[in-house]
Amino acid sequence: MKKILAVFLIVLLSCFTLFANGNKEAAKAPAATIAVNPEIGEAFANTVNISLMNSKPEITDALEEGAALFGSAYNVNIEIVETDNPGLTIAQRYASGDAPTIAIVDSAQVKELAGQRIADLTSEPWVAVGGDAMGYKVDGKIYGMPLTIESMCLLYNKTVIEELLGREFVPEDYVTLDQFQTLVDELVAAGMETPVILCSEDWALGHKPIQYVYDYQDGTKAGAIAFLKDVHNGVTTFEDNEVFNNVYDTLDLFIKYNINRDDPLAADYDLNASYLADGEAAFWVNGTWAWPDFAPYAVEGAEYGILPFPINDSPVQGKVVVDSTKYIVADIINASEEQQQAAKMFLNWLVFDPAGQDVLINKCQIVTAFSNITLPPTNPFNLGLQEYINAGLTIDGASYMPSDHRTVLAPTMQAYAAGEVTRAELATALDNYWTTNLPIE
Repeated sequence: MKKILAVFLIVLLSCFTLFANGNKEAAKAPAATIAVNPEIGEAFANTVNISLMNSKPEITDALEEGAALFGSAYNVNIEIVETDNPGLTIAQRYASGDAPTIAIVDSAQVKELAGQRIADLTSEPWVAVGGDAMGYKVDGKIYGMPLTIESMCLLYNKTVIEELLGREFVPEDYVTLDQFQTLVDELVAAGMETPVILCSEDWALGHKPIQYVYDYQDGTKAGAIAFLKDVHNGVTTFEDNEVFNNVYDTLDLFIKYNINRDDPLAADYDLNASYLADGEAAFWVNGTWAWPDFAPYAVEGAEYGILPFPINDSPVQGKVVVDSTKYIVADIINASEEQQQAAKMFLNWLVFDPAGQDVLINKCQIVTAFSNITLPPTNPFNLGLQEYINAGLTIDGASYMPSDHRTVLAPTMQAYAAGEVTRAELATALDNYWTTNLPIE
């Protein structure tokens, strides 16, 4: 009996020893490697540090959340730097030898950096699912991944309009300036003294309104470029251009009924968002990108939407301006091969990983160019944009302006909105600019 008990104890001790050793080995074993996504790649063995320059400040928080998710899965640390002037910032960063690994930029910067400082992305997996159609190409190669499909438009508060008018608001009934003037007059008569909101920022008040002149020439990029080349070559002028005058007839109406008209250059962007959300005004001249800043002020139960720029005597009435307005590029000058690989992996993660898609659609609140992403838009501005896209009611946005277009011309447009510059003087400033510059093709 004692022998049997001894044997039993020896066996039991051996089992405990094996179990303990097994636990030690398990503790020593590395964490399980995540499944390798063929479109993205495999996690790095050692942490890779990269940087991302973001020129869409309204999505910084969402990008930081996405960077953390991607970073934890693939062992990449992404430092995000914010700017509202991508041309100036990226030029300074390259000059100092500290270019961001990834940069969200405008088309002008892609054109300027392509072939010398940023990666050829033509062979990336996302090209096959929308990148080829919407990516930025130079000499047939894709250097810019399309990030956002956006629309310049009027944002409206349907709820307050219907309360004041006492009837249903049908946006399609107000695509001409004359129709919109009638609507504004009704709103004023009903007690809304200033139904329109204009921003003060150089990009919003100074840059975007000028683009309507280009976009509404015939609704195509080719038509806009042809007009600008005619100005460059002295064939025509802005003052003699019918579209220019039609656009500025509309802008004059906006300026007249601007809720910020007493001091238009002191308007506050967040306050503007609250004006529309609360129904103090009915229309905000802005774009679908405004939702992340607008959302905190949105009133539960209120309905909001988008309206095309109202214009008389135009073949493209009732259509919204749509374009890929921001692109992502990857540095090849200051970034190591490993950092370049991490940058490309992050771009593919946004497109092919469900968590990345969630960041784009639900966190960044954007409309994407990629057909494999089936998540529906989640805010009324983007839902409206998607409806116009589905109906074919879109025109080409301006993506051919030199990088100094905003810097040179925006102050003159701001001065016009403030009543300090005449339409003829603004037209002359536009003539002077395009006489010495050509659109980017």
